[in-house]
Amino acid sequence: MKTIYNESLGNTKLIYTAFSERDKETNRNVYGILVRDNTTHTETVLHSFTARKEQAIDFIETLVRNIVHPDFVADIAEDYLLA
Repeated sequence: MKTIYNESLGNTKLIYTAFSERDKETNRNVYGILVRDNTTHTETVLHSFTARKEQAIDFIETLVRNIVHPDFVADIAEDYLLA
């Protein structure tokens, strides 16, 4: 996992990370999302979120703007990808 974009809110209370990794089936780079709440010690990881780096970064920026906590990332990701 290689970090490609990182944002934090509230003195690192919430950390939003887009990362790249190799898809084992296609051997291509894919991009995932990690959101960590250091107050509640919870996190959500979405592997293979997209094949486009720009889309992963845009999604992170959307999460930051809306101050999304880990518990809600999967639902928002689904809506984001369907839009």
